[in-house]
Amino acid sequence: MITSSKSALKVLVVDDSQEHVDLLKLILERAGISVISANSGLEALRATFNHHPDAILLDIMMPGMDGFTTSQRLRELSDTPILIVSAKSQTDDITKAFELGADDYVVKPYDSRELLARLHACIRRVPAATEDDGLVTLCNGDLVIDPSRHRVIVRQQEVKLTKTEFDLLYYFARNRGRVLTHSMILEAVWGQDSCVSKSTLKQFMLSLRKKIEQNPNNPQWLVNEHGVGYALMFD
Repeated sequence: MITSSKSALKVLVVDDSQEHVDLLKLILERAGISVISANSGLEALRATFNHHPDAILLDIMMPGMDGFTTSQRLRELSDTPILIVSAKSQTDDITKAFELGADDYVVKPYDSRELLARLHACIRRVPAATEDDGLVTLCNGDLVIDPSRHRVIVRQQEVKLTKTEFDLLYYFARNRGRVLTHSMILEAVWGQDSCVSKSTLKQFMLSLRKKIEQNPNNPQWLVNEHGVGYALMFD
């Protein structure tokens, strides 16, 4: 069943557990946020198409279409921020969620204040690119970034990036050749007040490297400066 109410912000909660849906609804509505709820992946797709939420809180362990598949399908439909809320805490699960389109990941049980902070950070995050920006061509033409269309071409093949991955890569491109500290990256991409951690940034870097590097385990472009941060290096 899909339900909704009116407010300035509108969030879609997706979970097959009605008990958890009710809990999240209570937390969000107390914060002045309107809630739409869906109990399956298919309902989530329909609700996103019909209601255009500002963000989506998505569980992973659902029967039928699980959260991973739902996230992937949602990304084909919308750039709406997706915050995974799941009891699955393994690194492989978190990495997979990011690779399939999630913008952040919160492990159950969670602190409601942290959840709200992360949610607001996802919603208010300003995209790194604007339609006035031009093409960025790097690495002898092997890496082309088109910010006006949010497209990335790697060795003449288009690569599908999530919104956060694109913002991250474009931030590196605008600061190419420069080592960026963890705090600089987190503030630029997620916002000054974001609760996103260095470990989350590391997961996004792993995911981004898998998509653009020839050998993600020995990256040539997105390199790590141990203890400092990352840089986009090029020929």
